[in-house]
Order: sequence, then C-alpha cells, then structure tokens
Amino acid sequence: MRGQRTERVGDRIREVVSQLLVKKVKDPRVSFCTITHVRMTSDLKIARVYFSVIEGVQDWHKTLKGLNSAKGYIRRELGKEVILKTTPQIEFIHDDTFEEMDRIQSLLNKVKVEPL
Repeated sequence: MRGQRTERVGDRIREVVSQLLVKKVKDPRVSFCTITHVRMTSDLKIARVYFSVIEGVQDWHKTLKGLNSAKGYIRRELGKEVILKTTPQIEFIHDDTFEEMDRIQSLLNKVKVEPL
C-alpha cells in the first residue's frame, strides 16, 4: 500500500517536471509530451515519471530520448524545488493508457456497428 507521503511527493514532482518541460526544456522532442503521473518508491529514492505524447504527432521513442537527455537538468532543478534528503533518481516510462483506451473504444464501435 502506498503512503500519503509518497503520493504527495509524487504529485509535487509531477507538477515541477511538467512546468520544467513547458518553460525551461527547449528540446523539440519533448514539446508534445504530457506528464500523466509519478510513482515514487517507498524510500523516495526513485521517481518513475510516466509520460504520454499526442498520438500521430511524434513517436514516443523520440520523446523518451529527449527526456533522457534532459534528465540531469530536470533532476538538478527538481532538487531546488522539492526539498528532500536526497533528490530522487528519475526514470521516464511511456504511459500507453490513452492509446489503449482509443483501441478499445474503436473495437467497441466496430462491434456495435457490425450486426451479428
């Protein structure tokens, strides 16, 4: 079970990383990226940052490379904004929830339209 503290820290990290991507990171590979949520380990040493991209605009692999190249800068700025004993390591993970929802919706629409 996740604790309230890990959730609060994860939410704050999501806010800070989102703001950094919009205002400070100039890499065009991350321009269509949205941070969906952050999961923290129980010891707050690793932040798993989940992201999604606008479908059809950019391949998520390119976005992941852009995020990984900016990881050091993001972690340094995160250390200034979120005061913890140690600044957590960042792992970027593609969140395919929206793509999966679209796929399921299209399958449901297909079944609904086609008569038995």
